[in-house]
Amino acid sequence: MRVPFFFDYTCPWAYIGSARVEAYFAGKDVEIDFKPVYLKQMKEPMVGPEPVGERSYGPRKASYYARLRSNWAESCGVEFGDADKLVRTDTALLLKGALVALGERRFREYHYPAYRARWVDGDDVSQPSVVQRILEQAGLDADACLEKALSPEMDQRLSAVTEEAMAQGVFGVPTIVVADRVLWGNDQFEMARYFVEQEKQAVPA
Repeated sequence: MRVPFFFDYTCPWAYIGSARVEAYFAGKDVEIDFKPVYLKQMKEPMVGPEPVGERSYGPRKASYYARLRSNWAESCGVEFGDADKLVRTDTALLLKGALVALGERRFREYHYPAYRARWVDGDDVSQPSVVQRILEQAGLDADACLEKALSPEMDQRLSAVTEEAMAQGVFGVPTIVVADRVLWGNDQFEMARYFVEQEKQAVPA
């Protein structure tokens, strides 16, 4: 059973989810189908007033949310770099590199170092030289693969995968889709596994 897992390197929760999703579904005869999507393209317009943010929380709730990501990271063995050194940057080229790596059957060799470059090392992953280095470290022909990642073909491919996700109701990452159930968030894996089991039981022997 193939289960799509939509992600963007811009999201720390998709980083945590990517680090644990395959192990979480191990033994369930499930293949995780990693799908890079461009969150900027997926963003929906706000309806109503903009949220105030943490100022709308009381101090206890604000403190809880401040620690939530670090708690998840510690429990999953996921590393984050110094927040002051992390560069907030566009991830489109990094995502297109992932599509190239998928086609070359070197996705995992690219994917996890790509997340580390963004969230541990604080590299500017919008720069071709950074993506080229990750492609090379993944054992790929870095020059040829970077050229392909920069091509209009990959622009169209990334946009098409993002449109595919939106057509299924996806609005954020990480998201797993089981049948017609859209399950958004690193904390929805248990729900996803339950519905995977339900779907498999429904298939005639």
